[in-house]
Amino acid sequence: MSLIKKLNQYNAGIPTYLHDIKWAAMRESPFRFYRATDFLFAADFEKLYKAKPKVRSWGCGDAHFENFGSYKGNDRQVYFDINDFDEALLGPPELEIARFLTSISVAAGQMNVAYVKLHKALHDVVQAYCNAVHSRKAMLLQAPVAEGEFKKFFAEMSSIDRGDFIKQRTTKKDGALLIKTDGRRYMELPEQEKQFLFEQLSTLLKVHPYFSELVFEDAAIRISGTGSLGLSRYAALFFSRKKGKHYLLDIKASRPSCNAQLIANKQPKFKNEAERIITAGYIMQYAPPAFMVAHKMDGQWYVIKELQPTADKMSIESFGNDFGKLASVAQEMAKLIAYSQLRSSGHLGASSADELVKFAGKKQWQKDIIEVSGVLAKKNEGYYKTFCK
Repeated sequence: MSLIKKLNQYNAGIPTYLHDIKWAAMRESPFRFYRATDFLFAADFEKLYKAKPKVRSWGCGDAHFENFGSYKGNDRQVYFDINDFDEALLGPPELEIARFLTSISVAAGQMNVAYVKLHKALHDVVQAYCNAVHSRKAMLLQAPVAEGEFKKFFAEMSSIDRGDFIKQRTTKKDGALLIKTDGRRYMELPEQEKQFLFEQLSTLLKVHPYFSELVFEDAAIRISGTGSLGLSRYAALFFSRKKGKHYLLDIKASRPSCNAQLIANKQPKFKNEAERIITAGYIMQYAPPAFMVAHKMDGQWYVIKELQPTADKMSIESFGNDFGKLASVAQEMAKLIAYSQLRSSGHLGASSADELVKFAGKKQWQKDIIEVSGVLAKKNEGYYKTFCK
């Protein structure tokens, strides 16, 4: 099957307006294309990586550089961690590491980084992962202990005021506060669909402890991400009677992981895809994002969580051509991958921490996974050129 047919098949059913936005995003750069095509990566990895280890760990399934970010938990503390679990599943730890290493290689290609420099960076990232696993301690990354680029990142995030965040994304009309539909972040939701969404959310507002004090005010179509562009997704504006504050919630449809049909080992049974996504995040992250809950609307399961002024990521573009800084940050992210695997070890079919430590101590897979990630990065480059053509 041709690349274009694969892309069209995977993205079948996307509304025309989102299809055009997604295709334009994928043309922006090889990295943006890589973000949008995890299903291509997953299939290629399965073909290329011949080792079949018995060790199993939980992974987000899409651990590229920009799927790490900051967010607030229910305790209102700010954390930096893996923050996207749409493709999460139980599988070989190498899958998670390969996805991350390949994202670094793709970024390096855009920066015209020399091979020797890239190879050393990939080796250092793998070593950082292994050292973190060997520590046997699942740490966390918060502002008080952050250093280097992360210290600057947290400082920038802390300067964002909640009131300003809400103000930038809303507008007043006839005395009512509404979400600002700019065609970039949010698009207008027809009034009939808005009312239907409110009706579908009404049970949460009545019975769930997270939402019992919230009053629905407005909703819009949310445009965000790259791989998930095309999924039914909304932003909803609520007012908390208890706290006297406004909150924006992200409401995102869930679908099966693109890795599910490729991984041979048996997966735990979940009631629905939203439960899989939330459970994986819950056992892998130190703390889950605020307002996280699964909810069924019109026969489709959604993941709901808070949209926050502190929710942000480190984008490839923010590093310019400074690959040294990016590589340094990547080592810290590799540790977060290790911590997530340690934290979830022994849960729902995952191998024990002892087995994970034993795996991390073996050298052959480390060499193999660096080599495979290089091949996968070249494949992505070829896909991108074909797509643009």
